[in-house]
Amino acid sequence: MNGGSIAAGRWGDGDAIVVASHGITANHRSWLRVAEEVDGRSDGQVSLVAVDHRGRAGSADTPGPFGLCAHGDDLIAVLDHLEIPAAVLAGHSLGGFIVAAAAEHHPDRVERLVLVDGGLPFPGELPPDTDIETAVQAVIGPALDRLDQRWSDEDAYVDFFRAHPAFQPPNQWTSAVEEYVRYDAVVTPEGEIRSSVHKQAVLIDGGAAIVDPKSASAIERTTAPATMLWAPRGLFDESPGLYPEQHVADAANRVAHLQTRLVDDANHYTIVTSDHGAGAVADAIIG
Repeated sequence: MNGGSIAAGRWGDGDAIVVASHGITANHRSWLRVAEEVDGRSDGQVSLVAVDHRGRAGSADTPGPFGLCAHGDDLIAVLDHLEIPAAVLAGHSLGGFIVAAAAEHHPDRVERLVLVDGGLPFPGELPPDTDIETAVQAVIGPALDRLDQRWSDEDAYVDFFRAHPAFQPPNQWTSAVEEYVRYDAVVTPEGEIRSSVHKQAVLIDGGAAIVDPKSASAIERTTAPATMLWAPRGLFDESPGLYPEQHVADAANRVAHLQTRLVDDANHYTIVTSDHGAGAVADAIIG
């Protein structure tokens, strides 16, 4: 691996392997429910391998380069490590942009793409003088703010996440979500808890997906068949979500190799963490 090692988790023993890419401030354990559904719905024939991208969780100390292409290259390095010539790549949120970049630059290594509420350029245009941190803040809000925050202990960090609008009733706070959150917690030299995620990585990656039109539009230049699953509600359980319905429809009409599916009653997080959302994503992965 260029510049260091990448942590990853594997669920299942199936010979068919799907490699998954997480969101901008997430880690590989955000895929836990999807991985369980993939294993069950494929009768154990498909395994899911999800990485911790550079600057996050188990790969927090792995230095850059960051950016969509660098992370995409790391996914291909995982295929090399597993001695797999080509595979299905799945990406949630920022991960959708990463797997699209991997498919653009390594077309012979990608069988299909599954984009989960990410990977399409976002609607609207930013003013040309918008700085990257402001742009990323406008999209992910508290997910960026938390990188500068500290908590007294791990339980307090979990409680902070538990209060997030995306997980309020009737949405589900599950043991899988809690495992993902606890895996992100790091003890500082002062004995406090912070997120494992490096802000510099988030700003570089977010700048590529949000500010740079060329980087964000890799899906339009790929040839691999792609399915995008999208949530009607956003990061704060608000409507519409990151992708309004007409924006998704326009993209499907414009990109011949892209199919889209609405995952009803889901938000940007629960599309991968709830039973309902994870099941829909698993069905798309299995194909």
